[in-house]
Amino acid sequence: MSFKPSKKMGRPPEYNEEIAEEICERLSIGQTLSSICNLEGMPNYSTVWRWESSNENFRNKSAHARKIGTHALADDCIRIADDPMLDAAEKRVRIDTRLRLLGKWNARQYGDKIEIENTGVKPLNVTFTIGDRNAEPIELIEGRDPEPHQLELRNGADPEQSETQANV
Repeated sequence: MSFKPSKKMGRPPEYNEEIAEEICERLSIGQTLSSICNLEGMPNYSTVWRWESSNENFRNKSAHARKIGTHALADDCIRIADDPMLDAAEKRVRIDTRLRLLGKWNARQYGDKIEIENTGVKPLNVTFTIGDRNAEPIELIEGRDPEPHQLELRNGADPEQSETQANV
């Protein structure tokens, strides 16, 4: 991944609504933030993250734009599959990479579905540990791990006595 180094030392650029709108427009057509930040006239990658962490309106707009951009990524999978110039191995790698990202970035529409069925024969205990999807972008920049949350589903069984427990 290529990040544009800051051209000037000193204070990062102030939030600019016009530039923020262009960033969101580009995110919504599937461009990555790093590729957008490498364009002439665009702010540095870390500046955009700082804007997101300090400006709730921009944070919400860019999150929505990224979600819309996942559909462009899905369309890109079809374009790659239909490209006669690419060999099968290259297609597989490119499509698999995009599908994995789709499943992470827009799990509700493109993620793996988990179905749990309890036949009633044995009690079922399931524990899900989920990272904080509402983590502030600054946590990601600084490399801090968001606090995990646990959701436990029980079907009237004592967890000490249950033989069936899944961690996902």
